[in-house]
Order: sequence, then structure tokens, then C-alpha cells
Amino acid sequence: MTALSLPSLRLDHVFGCAAAVLIVLLVWPWLQSPSAVRAEAPRELSATPPELSPMPPLARFSVIGERPLFSSSRRPVPGEKAAPAGPGIEQRYRLLGVLTTGESRRALLAEGKRRFAVLEGAMLEGWRIARIEHDRIVLSSSAGEAVLQLQPATGSEGWVDPSPVARPIIPDKPPPEKPQR
Repeated sequence: MTALSLPSLRLDHVFGCAAAVLIVLLVWPWLQSPSAVRAEAPRELSATPPELSPMPPLARFSVIGERPLFSSSRRPVPGEKAAPAGPGIEQRYRLLGVLTTGESRRALLAEGKRRFAVLEGAMLEGWRIARIEHDRIVLSSSAGEAVLQLQPATGSEGWVDPSPVARPIIPDKPPPEKPQR
């Protein structure tokens, strides 16, 4: 009977030793001393960043704006026309004033004798009104950005609203009735 249990006893010892070795290998990283971890020098970063190649001109990327990503035909919307190249919009329009009411902002513009108001985010001849600030508006398009500075009105060129908004007539409220006893 001892002959039969002897081989199984040796096999149990082999499995036990293998399990002990695996446990030691698994626990070994946590048993290292902190000084051994600190002894490993961190990689040194260079003081100067690597040189980057120069960016190509922005005109090279104009195709991205001309072919909208989220349009199935990848063609511009027919109602929108592309912004004219160059800074001509600054000479064509003049900023007369800025109206801010709560979150709403409007810019009062002049083009020759014509006066009109535009909202922030609106389109003006292919240019989007990106920001309306207290003394300027910033226009953006695929051609770049343009800024219209606020200029004081000269002579009779002040703002004239061509379509005044009629205020609704609100009737006076009658005084509250006293309860009768």
C-alpha cells in the first residue's frame, strides 16, 4: 500500500512547489523595496521641443470649407454663396453701433445710404458674424477673418430705423376690488 501512495505523494509535492513558485512570482513586484524603485532613473526629457515642419498656407485648406462634411452630396448649400476673397468687406460696410439686450446682440451697419441691423451668428454676403463686441464685430469666412471697428457717425449719417417696431398698447389695470361684507 505504501508503494501506491508514494507516486501520488511525489506528484502532490511537485504541484505544491509549482504553486509556491507561481505565488512568489506574482507577489514579487510588491515585495521590492522602495529604494530599488527610486534607483531607476526616469527618462530625461529634452529642454527643447522637436522642430515641427512649417504649416502650409490656409488657402490650401479652402476645399474643406467648400465641400461640407455632413452633406450627402458634399456640395455647398445652394442658398449660400462663398465669401469673396480679400479684405473688401471692411471697406464696403461701416459699423455704426452695437445693441446688447440680455443675451441678444445686434450690430448696426451702414452700406452707403442703406442702414440695417444684423444678429450675432447671421450671414452677411458669405461672411458669418462670429462675435459682436462692445466696439467691433468679427466676421469669419473661408477667406479668413475681418474686423469692423466702431466709427462715430458724421453729420446726418446717424442711425435711422427704417421700420420702427410698434409697441403694443397695454390697457391700465383696474384697481383691485374690495371684498364686500
